[in-house]
Amino acid sequence: MQFKNYNVYFFFLVLAGISVLTYFVVEPFIVSFLIAAILAHLFGPVYDFFQKRLKQKGISSFLVCLLIAMIIVIPLLFVLSLMVDEIQGILDNFNLNPDGVKKIIATLGENLKTIPLLNNFDLEKSINQESVMIGIKSLSQNTLFILQGTYNGLAHFVFVTFVMFFSLFYLFIDGKRLVKKIMRLSPLRDKYEKILVDKFNSITRATIKGTTIIALIQGFLGGVLFALTGVPSPVLLGILMTISSVIPSFGSGLVWLPVGILMLVSGYFTEGLIILFVGAFLISMIDNFLRPKLVGKDTQMHPLMILFSTIGGIALFGISGFIVGPVIMSLFVAFWDIYALEFKDQLERYN
Repeated sequence: MQFKNYNVYFFFLVLAGISVLTYFVVEPFIVSFLIAAILAHLFGPVYDFFQKRLKQKGISSFLVCLLIAMIIVIPLLFVLSLMVDEIQGILDNFNLNPDGVKKIIATLGENLKTIPLLNNFDLEKSINQESVMIGIKSLSQNTLFILQGTYNGLAHFVFVTFVMFFSLFYLFIDGKRLVKKIMRLSPLRDKYEKILVDKFNSITRATIKGTTIIALIQGFLGGVLFALTGVPSPVLLGILMTISSVIPSFGSGLVWLPVGILMLVSGYFTEGLIILFVGAFLISMIDNFLRPKLVGKDTQMHPLMILFSTIGGIALFGISGFIVGPVIMSLFVAFWDIYALEFKDQLERYN
């Protein structure tokens, strides 16, 4: 018995096995490489600008990487250091001033009693000095573990950042050659490969221009609003608002709405009303006004798919998932578009 094309089958079997093993080897770096690819696309014109004048690929790539570090990484590390200081200050305040904390809890409990609607939920049992102080004490005792987790996260951030910039350096130099090689090895037709590249480029522009810029603006305005109204830890809350703002439509409201309500029930009626008013009529409206102008028609995806891909990406890849998730979803949509084009006649005949 003879097998036809035995050597071909054997080759593809070995190729598939090696490819699977390679995936597990590079899996920890996939997100970092994907982010580097996105940044290489966005800052490609800047690299070309330096390359035309310096005529040195290595130096041009290094300068653009340095520029990206100054724009993204350094401000991010500064803000994270402020956030860690605020968390440490909150925990120290719980330990050094328990009477002040008890007074705040007592005031909050008394104000909650004056709201008829909340009486049906019997909040007095859950919000009282004893239960809250037990939780605060437990949290304070675990301060070391919290800070240790923060520093472990920082160490992972440094590692991921190193891999990202290392990849970015070579993507500026060899990125176009790599894309051409992938397109040459791909059995897809050139017109379909162009659809995939265009989809990747459009969703990248939409994510960076739309989601990121809007999230930063909303987070900054939220932090300023909290600082002006006397809310504790405005930097921490501003960062939380920035993170939550990547969720389309209602993300920022996950922070300013409960903060405003908490200020109201704590007795700070003017401050609470200001937070709710500014949050509803300024911060939330930024998304509606700026997103169409910044994004335009780049996404070409339904808002529901953007929502699912953003939240799912964050759940799967962490904070970087707000970029990775929509990119994966856009490629998914692009492949189905290719399927619809390639098998158009068969689909029409069968349907």
